[in-house]
Amino acid sequence: MKPSLFFYQDLLPHTSVQMVEEKNGIDDKNLVERIIAAYCQSSTEIVDAGGPIWDQIASKTQDLHDSLCSGDVPAVTEFLRFPHRSNLLYGFEMVFDEYSKAAADNPGIPALQAQWTHDNLVRLAETMGAVPVYLPEVDFQERMWEPEQLVSAIEQTVGFAIQFPNTIPNEHGIPTSRGVISHRAVQALYQAWRLSQLRAFTKGGKTVEIGAGLGRTAWFASLFGLNDYTIVDLPMANVAQAYFLGRALGEDRVVLHGESDGNGPRVRIETPAWFHASKDRYDIAINNDSMVEIGVEAVEAYWQQLAIQSEVFVSMNHEAQSFRIADISNRLGQDVPTLRSLHPLRKGYVEEIFFFNKI
Repeated sequence: MKPSLFFYQDLLPHTSVQMVEEKNGIDDKNLVERIIAAYCQSSTEIVDAGGPIWDQIASKTQDLHDSLCSGDVPAVTEFLRFPHRSNLLYGFEMVFDEYSKAAADNPGIPALQAQWTHDNLVRLAETMGAVPVYLPEVDFQERMWEPEQLVSAIEQTVGFAIQFPNTIPNEHGIPTSRGVISHRAVQALYQAWRLSQLRAFTKGGKTVEIGAGLGRTAWFASLFGLNDYTIVDLPMANVAQAYFLGRALGEDRVVLHGESDGNGPRVRIETPAWFHASKDRYDIAINNDSMVEIGVEAVEAYWQQLAIQSEVFVSMNHEAQSFRIADISNRLGQDVPTLRSLHPLRKGYVEEIFFFNKI
């Protein structure tokens, strides 16, 4: 029998599926121009794409790279508004050309995605203490597992309203009054909640995320009051992050490569070259689902810098590659106090919290 991604698939109530619709009348010209300017500058600083996996992914976005480098505003706008027609999000979101075509031909694909999201949402609510943990040994509990019930319970737990920005047309998920929820959004909400918890163990909430996918965690972190947030990622990923966060948070809340930092709450979106040259200090650092894909030497370089410039580092990664994040401190001869547990939402993933401030 093939292992399941689910925890509660057979116990879930009926899961509806909704696709995010395309929106008209978007005023994004200034944002697109800023993204082009940042990419033209930052893309020249990258020596490699981040390892063999990301070399392959980079080859799928050559058309977008060419449009960005030529300053073709209409073409880049098309790529950003409609990522399901290209491979802009290939590798970190289930919204890209091949997947979108497959989902259109086979309704079972988005239905499974919605079920997985629903399963994740239950686990998130349990983990946060928003609903009681299900006890399979007796199975007499009333399960308040409808999506609206789960989101309401989570909101009561965190003390504020949660919104799920739907900036990506053709994304599939669960329909709710707070927006269509995808499984990546649920995982990002969990990551932001975990960051908010760790703030109590540091001097503040200044955060850096190494490899941020679309940037969803930064969005949810802002709801938790983590408003001094830096993303470090490859220039093409920065393009997607800048557009999503510029639309979701507002253009004035996003600082791109080559721009002055300014004052007030913001998300800075930068490259690995910028990070390794920077002396900025952070209270919390996080990496989710990417460090084990970039090669052990690159991870060691990040680790050595984070050990000096951050207090706490959270890793949420699998252990199916040639090395584990858990082994890095031993490889470097360090003894770092660590909390390790299985990831509550993702089977096969480990969550580790490294306390550099206790070395």
